[in-house]
Amino acid sequence: MKIVIMAWRNLLRQKRRTLITLSALIVGLCGVVVFQGYITSLMRNFRDSTIRSGIGHLQIAQAPGYYQDGEFNPYAYALANADSLQAGLKAMPEVHAVFPSTGFTSIAGEGDKSVTLLVKGYPAERMYFSSSSRRETPPADRFELGALVEGSAPAPQEHDRLVLGETAARILGAKPGSVVTLMAVLPNGGLNGRDFTVSGIYHSPGRDKIFAFTDYDTAVDFTGITAPPVLHVLARSVNAAGGVESRLPRGLAVRTWHDLATYYVQVNTMFSGFLSVIRAIILLVTLFIMANTMNRIVRERMREWGTLRAMGTKKGQILLVVVLEGCFQGIVGAAIGIVIGFGVSALINAAGGVPFTAGGQRVAVRLIIDAGSVWWNVIPAALFAAAASFLPGLRAVRLSPSQCLRQL
Repeated sequence: MKIVIMAWRNLLRQKRRTLITLSALIVGLCGVVVFQGYITSLMRNFRDSTIRSGIGHLQIAQAPGYYQDGEFNPYAYALANADSLQAGLKAMPEVHAVFPSTGFTSIAGEGDKSVTLLVKGYPAERMYFSSSSRRETPPADRFELGALVEGSAPAPQEHDRLVLGETAARILGAKPGSVVTLMAVLPNGGLNGRDFTVSGIYHSPGRDKIFAFTDYDTAVDFTGITAPPVLHVLARSVNAAGGVESRLPRGLAVRTWHDLATYYVQVNTMFSGFLSVIRAIILLVTLFIMANTMNRIVRERMREWGTLRAMGTKKGQILLVVVLEGCFQGIVGAAIGIVIGFGVSALINAAGGVPFTAGGQRVAVRLIIDAGSVWWNVIPAALFAAAASFLPGLRAVRLSPSQCLRQL
């Protein structure tokens, strides 16, 4: 305990020099906290939008093969006892909504123009299209499938309606009210054709050329499937999805949003790497600055080390004092930097957040401040600072007491 108190008192002997030494760490970690809050907010919004873009928190299928080719061949993966499974899921308090979906590949034609479409069928009351002119918060029990450019989504009582992507509609020359003929291959190898009325046109980058949407009942009637190939579960929170999965009957092929959202995982990994590199650079700069400072401190206190050695203090205890002093500097600098970073983040949030453009819409990103940013910054800072103090500490114990006392 005396060694710890001595190291803390040494830290406070020259407060100005200590603060100057820690300025790089304070400013750097302040920036890291703000950047981490920004990235966390972006990725959380991206995660939620990915879940509600047609994945759900959980997907339940009859066989694992559905997740490889089920969207293009749903007829081979009829889900047994889908109605009873759906009723059981709805009774769970963690479940916000559960509903089936299906899809089929078709050739859409109007006049002399055609395009290949993957048509997804969801219950009409579970489809949501935001406005292209303003950012809206989608209902928690629906999929947000894009932004409507023209027209409207199919109502629950409307059938044979189609929501086309903006790119596909431009290729076909279709508008709301246009009639588009879809041709699709059925399970028995036959063809089925039907006229669909375009009820709306949506915009979604990367999706609006391939994907079109209709209501689930129309898709079932068109394809003739006897059972849905998959059930989507929207849980009340991301954490609640694990509890739902653990209570499902065995023998089903279950995938979580994390298993299916490969693009989200890639982007999140990339941003996490950016953050780790930035933190490592800041800590390395701090290590060199602190090592230089601790070298000066050790030289200035040579007579103190000699006096302590002459009084019977062991080499290891003196080394521990120096290392603890550096460790305390890292902890104090990190704590100050994090507190300032929290304050800056709060000011940014009070000002409305950081402007960000997503999908052609301008939104304000509010920084997320959590306890994770404390431990991920304080612990590495303390370790790096202790490492920076180790070599100067060895210098303090390398000389004999008489040699230390002769130092000027």
